[in-house]
Amino acid sequence: MNWMDPVWRDWLLTWPLLLFFFAIGQELRIEASRHTDRRHLIAPIAAAAGGMLIPALTYLALSHFTDAPREAWGIPMATDLPFVLIALALFPTRIQKRLRIFLLTLAIADDIGSILVLGVVTSSQGGIHPTILGTILGLAWGARGYAIMKKIAYYFILPIFLAASFSTTFIFTWNSISNPLVWQLIVARIVGKPIGIALGALLGYVLLRMAHEHAMRLKLRELIIAGLIATFGLDVALIFANVALHSPAEKSLAIMGIVLTIPVSIVGVFFARYFLTRATAA
Repeated sequence: MNWMDPVWRDWLLTWPLLLFFFAIGQELRIEASRHTDRRHLIAPIAAAAGGMLIPALTYLALSHFTDAPREAWGIPMATDLPFVLIALALFPTRIQKRLRIFLLTLAIADDIGSILVLGVVTSSQGGIHPTILGTILGLAWGARGYAIMKKIAYYFILPIFLAASFSTTFIFTWNSISNPLVWQLIVARIVGKPIGIALGALLGYVLLRMAHEHAMRLKLRELIIAGLIATFGLDVALIFANVALHSPAEKSLAIMGIVLTIPVSIVGVFFARYFLTRATAA
């Protein structure tokens, strides 16, 4: 049952995020000022590119063997930063410190890339998306008022985003889970996202000629953890599904695939939390 008006839902999933990403932009500005060498940002940006490309290619490859609509290839690309930060908070402090800036940079680059792809695919998206605008403004504004903005972002904007996100309506049936569109979206994101992020980051490290012992280089297990955390995606994925697919039945199935990916992502994150973090302690 849809307990939120669609117009309100769309608004709450868009413009309040300007303030959230404003705070994120501030945090990135603060962290960037602590490092004189900005080249370390190349790896997470390359990881974001890989994390978008591989899920899309995975979906298209699977579509050759099924009747799932190929127009849905962009749905599993995007990562939602609010969900990423919630998932990251479940990990030990040492892991959070190692992954936070990598994931912030990755998620913002991913968001910008996904919005640009969405703009190319459909002409209905015009202007600058609030997530991009908020990040730019936060980067330009700097650290002034960051403590207040962070509280607003995490204790006010984030709950609004979560409530609006989970007001999504779809028709669930057990038979629908076996529909190619549903399971392809799940597989493309859950499998393709971590692989793409790991490959992209490793390519970035090669381009930077960053040695294995470099302080800013993540270990392979840490990249896998980051990839599993980044499988959370809802906002942009839902937008893409609504503009790329035309049949109401296909849209309903796509929404089911997007929503059902979340519990699978949660399982992946808890697997990483309780099994992969032990090996990173060394």
